[in-house]
Amino acid sequence: MTSTMVVLLAVAIYLAIGVTSALRFHRDGHSATAAAAVFTWPLLLEGAEAPPEDLPGAGPRSGPYASDIRKHLVDLRTALDEPGVEGLVSPEDLAAISRALHAADARVGTVDRMLTDPAIRQAEQGARLVSARQTAAAEVEAVLKGLVQLRVQLGLVALVGETAPVQDRLRELSARLGAIDEVG
Repeated sequence: MTSTMVVLLAVAIYLAIGVTSALRFHRDGHSATAAAAVFTWPLLLEGAEAPPEDLPGAGPRSGPYASDIRKHLVDLRTALDEPGVEGLVSPEDLAAISRALHAADARVGTVDRMLTDPAIRQAEQGARLVSARQTAAAEVEAVLKGLVQLRVQLGLVALVGETAPVQDRLRELSARLGAIDEVG
């Protein structure tokens, strides 16, 4: 009888952790992953690492890109620790990119939550809000793609040694982040 109780307790704890993981993924906008997380949460732990201190994670009111932002920033930080590319992006630049992306994501999330109200969608300025949200979301996605391109440029620096493209990509990302702020 005691072994049955232990097994039931273990299953209950496993499912409780799974439900908690699922809620986190759902909050971050990953509904399909959330459904799978209930039973497969141990397989998803690698991608759920906490971001470093200077790369703030998403708070309770994050937007739809929170987990993607965290992943891209962690990937970039890892790439910047590789031989031949260390020091090419300053910690201040990385922190500024992180802050701007998380702020833009939070604003998109705020609008997403507002747009769940049909009264807001049907309001006189509702279409303008939807359009502004789409523009801001597109810019966030473009910056995330730019972070991938920055990592590609870092790889080229490691092979060829040409650092100018990295600086060009950083300027492009800064301009895009400025555009997000203008939309906001």
